[in-house]
Amino acid sequence: MTGTPAPRTYPGGLSELEFVEAYARSALKKPEAAADAALSRLVFAEAGDRAILAGLIAQELAEACRRLVAVYRALSDRTHPVGVQLLRPLPGAHEWELFAHEAAVLSPEQMVRTLFLGDDALEWARLLRAQPDLASLTGLVAAAETGNPMLLIPDLARRHVPETSWLAGVSAEGEPVASSFAADESSATTLADLTADIAGIARGFLLSYVNARKSAGRPSALA
Repeated sequence: MTGTPAPRTYPGGLSELEFVEAYARSALKKPEAAADAALSRLVFAEAGDRAILAGLIAQELAEACRRLVAVYRALSDRTHPVGVQLLRPLPGAHEWELFAHEAAVLSPEQMVRTLFLGDDALEWARLLRAQPDLASLTGLVAAAETGNPMLLIPDLARRHVPETSWLAGVSAEGEPVASSFAADESSATTLADLTADIAGIARGFLLSYVNARKSAGRPSALA
């Protein structure tokens, strides 16, 4: 019929709310779980492999950052269903920079209001505000944003214990980028912990939204 909107479909035939909850519990959990697995393997790995595993953790951190911005974008702009917005391509470095600025200037209470969430999201907003310089992660996000992140360890063949790894790629502007990070166990642990925090914040925000919709008894609502 003319004027009738086309039905929206979600992966696996899920409803919009089912998809959003599955996204929160699995897509947002994946970077944290993968980073933890890599860290566990790193402890017992050979020197060269430790640098590679640290690089895997850095890639998961970049994904966690991008998914946090995707959640922020979906919750702060309710002009489209949250599920529809989560199906869009992941944000890149520019959107991460804008988000990092807002996260630095908004109080936890303001952040919760910006996302139209309840007080149960405050603990996650406080954890976000407590994070170190989020803008410093822009390089990692830029290296991953066009879908071809590459782990490079230039001195792997020359040194017994590589000191630095790079996550390299091509930015959205077509420029080569490389973000370096230390490859030792302590630095890898820091990266994994940060991945867990950022993934947990995104999951906490989105589940707060899901729980609010469930408690309101509006499983088919769009916002």
